[in-house]
Amino acid sequence: MSTRRSGTAIPIFPSRSIDEQLKFYQALGFEVTYRQAKPNLYACVRHRIVELHFFVLKPLDPANSYSMCYIQVPDVDAVYKEFSENLKKEYRKIPAKGFPRISKPTDLMEDRRFNLIDPAGNRLLIGTKHAAAKSITEENSKFALAFETSYRLMYAKDEPGTAAKVLDLALPKAEGEPAALRYRAYVLRADIAISMDEWDKANAFVQKAERMSLSDAEREAVTEEFKRLKDIQAHLKGRGSGQMK
Repeated sequence: MSTRRSGTAIPIFPSRSIDEQLKFYQALGFEVTYRQAKPNLYACVRHRIVELHFFVLKPLDPANSYSMCYIQVPDVDAVYKEFSENLKKEYRKIPAKGFPRISKPTDLMEDRRFNLIDPAGNRLLIGTKHAAAKSITEENSKFALAFETSYRLMYAKDEPGTAAKVLDLALPKAEGEPAALRYRAYVLRADIAISMDEWDKANAFVQKAERMSLSDAEREAVTEEFKRLKDIQAHLKGRGSGQMK
């Protein structure tokens, strides 16, 4: 029996405004392929990775939207680079909070992905599957479990508030944990704080990570977190310079 797929799924998302949606997706690099004014507002956009359709739902609250789809692509980092660069041209920065926003690519157990949330709160999970399942951490302690849970809540589910609660309960008991895992936890907590506009807290966890002394092997294990820490430091520095103007 053949399991070969021959169909195509096209998400149909709600929007508050067709104009608002089209402006955003055109900024990303999508092409508008259809627009209808009567009997009801409707529009379609297309990119090499996906086709999307939109209708209008005026009472829509982006913060309470549950609309989402997963888009599997061959090279998630290439798609992120394209989208983030295009958004930076449109907004003069890469929107990381509010609506719309885009998260950085992150390795999860099943894939490497980023989240793209449009002005209506619709969520596109864009990812590249790993050849084999990848552990978020190799450790098996309670702290490691809390870290993994917080990591997934932050990067897979985009729930920073819940991620913060989970990690904050575990961090006071982390003193005896492997240095690389503690470093990853500090960077994760700083990233969570940034997403929640908790600037002092973000700075405090950045300093905790900076003060850690890691071996060469430990540094190799936290390569991605080291890069993320640099991004967080640049974000904090940029905010500080902006406040002084």
